[in-house]
Amino acid sequence: MFSITEIIEIAVQLEKNGEKVYREAMGQSKNPELDDLLRDIAEEELEHRDWFLSLKDEIEKSQDRPQVEEMDASLIDDLIGKQTFSLADVDFSQLKSSKHLIDIFIEFEKDTILFYEMLKTFLVDEKTIEHLEKIIQEESSHIEKFEDLRR
Repeated sequence: MFSITEIIEIAVQLEKNGEKVYREAMGQSKNPELDDLLRDIAEEELEHRDWFLSLKDEIEKSQDRPQVEEMDASLIDDLIGKQTFSLADVDFSQLKSSKHLIDIFIEFEKDTILFYEMLKTFLVDEKTIEHLEKIIQEESSHIEKFEDLRR
């Protein structure tokens, strides 16, 4: 069973992982535009992480807000499928092209959006939902930027 705060902790970890991997990937390609984009996205991932941490604190302090107390692991599995949400297994030194690297990052961003869309279904506070939608839009813009660079 997962509590809403545990699910938010997963979101925090997603953002930490993304920031770390984007920074590690900088310099692995011979494309300075890609490095600049990775740096910018890494900074946005840090901002997202900080927002999720403050949301978690807010939920933990709040006693009167309705929230999902627990969710079965199988429900989460049903909602998000078999997505790995991990870039840990990628050996950047073995990638042959910037295009391949960009493809990997696009899939990671898509997986992250899928998770956040699932998380949104369990939130009730309109301001929180609006902010999460903003983060989803930013993650979508990451995909667009990667796709533009790939062209």
